[in-house]
Amino acid sequence: MRGINTQFINDLKSGNLSFFLDQARNNSDICMEIRKDYVSLYYKGGSALKITQTGKRYSFRFDSKYCLNKDDDGKAAFFKSLNTRDASSYIKAFPIILSEMDSWFACHPKPERLFQHNLIKNNQNQPAILDIEYAGWSSAKKMFRLDMLGLYKADDECRLIVFENKFGNGAIGGTAGISKHYSDIVDILSNTNSRDELIASVIHIAGDKVELGLLTGPFDIKQDIGIEILFQMTGFNMKSLAIKNEVSKMHASIPARICFQDVGDTVIDYSRAKDLFA
Repeated sequence: MRGINTQFINDLKSGNLSFFLDQARNNSDICMEIRKDYVSLYYKGGSALKITQTGKRYSFRFDSKYCLNKDDDGKAAFFKSLNTRDASSYIKAFPIILSEMDSWFACHPKPERLFQHNLIKNNQNQPAILDIEYAGWSSAKKMFRLDMLGLYKADDECRLIVFENKFGNGAIGGTAGISKHYSDIVDILSNTNSRDELIASVIHIAGDKVELGLLTGPFDIKQDIGIEILFQMTGFNMKSLAIKNEVSKMHASIPARICFQDVGDTVIDYSRAKDLFA
């Protein structure tokens, strides 16, 4: 179950980790996501820094892959030399982290991840996006990842939205298409253990983010919260019949909606979302 404890929250708010929370609050290119006993800072969709709590101490990890594949790989050695238990070292090094990631993105652009990042930063109300890359286990004991989780208030009650992001026409069909993803998500939500853990994580993440000032709450999330699936389609050719063909393969068991966005539009208007099966 995802969530962090009171000490971790206090250290982020006013302790030796407050620099990192300030970055997530005030830098539009950075978001902070809650994991199990650790937080991840994402920069433009890439994982910039992992801060893990062990007992009363913290460790820091930056993926030095972002320093490689360039003319000068010297920064990789620099990061390996840092004390992974010293917050001040990573505070001083944080501008270098962002610079190295910018250089890496210039060589390895990730437009899908950048778009997802902008969705997170620009949708903190209706819906409020809570999390990305939520991981768990299916009924078949296979690891799964959900693209995004969000909350939407309707009739004074919260509804949980499971997002599946599709970027471009090539992501509609095949082994990773709409029909397959819908079936996988239904399997996850139909499994009592996976569903209960998912909802418990959502409750903790929402509470932690409100406490950290990353979300405006409170959220009244019940264990029997209603759940919908939203297929977020970006840069899709509206003349294509690919979606219609995929839907014809699906058996509707959990409500699903579909919303179309332009690549430059990162604000989700949930009222525009259409019933996928209509």
